[in-house]
Amino acid sequence: MIQQQLHQMPETELDAKTKQFMQSDLSEQKTSDDDVPVNSEIDSNQAVQDNESLGTEQAEVETPTQIEEQFDNRVYRAEAAETMVGYIDKVDITSLNEQPITITSMQINRGNCSITSMYDYKNMRYGSASLVYPRSKAEYIREVSISTANGTYTYRIG
Repeated sequence: MIQQQLHQMPETELDAKTKQFMQSDLSEQKTSDDDVPVNSEIDSNQAVQDNESLGTEQAEVETPTQIEEQFDNRVYRAEAAETMVGYIDKVDITSLNEQPITITSMQINRGNCSITSMYDYKNMRYGSASLVYPRSKAEYIREVSISTANGTYTYRIG
């Protein structure tokens, strides 16, 4: 009973032209270069337009836009002149992307190191830098994961 339900798929109704197009051999398809009789010129032109529209729809489906984003990361300890602590640990994330990118979240050491604060992470263009203050020391940071709307990118440090 279950196997029968799995193999039964609802069929969608296709118009006659689409069925004919799908069942015919590609070598039998007419192109705009073929000689067409005068009495069926209108029908064949519409078939060519239908074929072209199907081709553009397939091209849009087959080529999803996947943006590969790149960042340059720098982990360091800097002298803190404004505080009495002496040193402060920082992570600089520099965008190497042509399009503006917004960082949605960030993890340090797979989430085992919390982040105190993060600045300038929205609308990052090429060369712009975001500043992150981690809770752990810079020498213990081994991995930085950056999440954007297009995916998550993980970088190993050191």
